[in-house]
Amino acid sequence: MAKRADLSERREVFAAAALRVIMKSGVGGLTVREVSREAGFTTGALTHYFQSKDQLLIEASEYSARLMRPRMEKLARNASAIEALRKVVWEALPLTAKSRHLWRIWLGFWERSSYNPKVARVMRARYDEWRGRLSMLIRRASSEGQARVDLDPDQAAQELVALVDGIGVQVVLGVGRIPAARQRAMVDAWIGSIAQSRPNSLSKG
Repeated sequence: MAKRADLSERREVFAAAALRVIMKSGVGGLTVREVSREAGFTTGALTHYFQSKDQLLIEASEYSARLMRPRMEKLARNASAIEALRKVVWEALPLTAKSRHLWRIWLGFWERSSYNPKVARVMRARYDEWRGRLSMLIRRASSEGQARVDLDPDQAAQELVALVDGIGVQVVLGVGRIPAARQRAMVDAWIGSIAQSRPNSLSKG
């Protein structure tokens, strides 16, 4: 058991190092040499755990998800389903330098998934989790009388994911000037469109 724990910890160290490398240099800068240097190990030690760049990319993505998941789950437990939905989506927006770095990782993941089935499989699982979280909050909002009862939660979640993706792509690629306040306003407008009450009655706290 101790040996298995050590192996798991070492993979975690390399995953964290890979994430830092991507945040500094992008997916293009993700090499065995750079990740090994960042982690403080030899390249031979790294290749004992990962045989390809795509394996490193997947592990970095999984590590990033493990960091984000507890915060998303905590935000989702807000007493108000609509407020929980708003805060969870805000958390996914490229509002800060750090979140824009994470979005660059995600865009790199998109590119790799277009021709690597293993990366694509992980990407689909991540989207299923993301849509599922939003659908659950929308369904909860409807059941609590905070959102329209005629909504299809799954379809609404898909629309919201598309909105977030569109904002993220435009901001990270620099093809659209969407400052943080405008990003939040766009999400609030969408949430207002499904809310049972008037949009301006949403809490801004």
